[in-house]
Amino acid sequence: MDLDGTLYRISRARVIWRLRRYRGLLLALLAAREKIRHEPPLPNEGALRAREAELVAPSVGLSTSEAAPQLAALRRAIPSALTAGAVPYPGVRMALLAAARRNLKLVLFSDYDPREKLSHLGLDDLPWSLSFGAEELGALKPHPVAFRWLAEQMDVPVEAVLHVGDREDLDVAGALAAGARAWRFAPDGWRPTRAERVFGRWSRDLFLDV
Repeated sequence: MDLDGTLYRISRARVIWRLRRYRGLLLALLAAREKIRHEPPLPNEGALRAREAELVAPSVGLSTSEAAPQLAALRRAIPSALTAGAVPYPGVRMALLAAARRNLKLVLFSDYDPREKLSHLGLDDLPWSLSFGAEELGALKPHPVAFRWLAEQMDVPVEAVLHVGDREDLDVAGALAAGARAWRFAPDGWRPTRAERVFGRWSRDLFLDV
């Protein structure tokens, strides 16, 4: 499962307000991460952080060494800005519990570390087999690296992985590039997609045919 935009709706106005002191830095970080998505995977999280600082620093008039601690402070603020006070989409808990009861393994896979956000959303008690951020591996979505890594961790062939996410360019494209299956969540109506299924609401029987 993807997290942001898939298990809960992001309130962009709330996020911008909560991160207003970091506005320029946030915009530069988002631009840097979009560039990193299309570069070769980095060896680890430390290398990813260094590359972010390298790209962000000129945009905000700082040296790389000055940008790094400010980016660290911003990253600490992001989970709460996104999810404090937010609630999961209706049916999310019911759908995931029903899937777990059918012995489907639940994995949470986000670009950022998802654990604090899970706690804010009240979903940290679900029977997750694994939860991780792609940045831990030095490769953001849609790189297939993390999709293949999670298959290895779960000891299943990658084609047995079904990834559910809301973004065509990151979730669907990344899963298909790795050889996994993909579903797309589209709460605001159908979207053009290469995913095998598009759905707009979470329900108990969502994964009945998986």
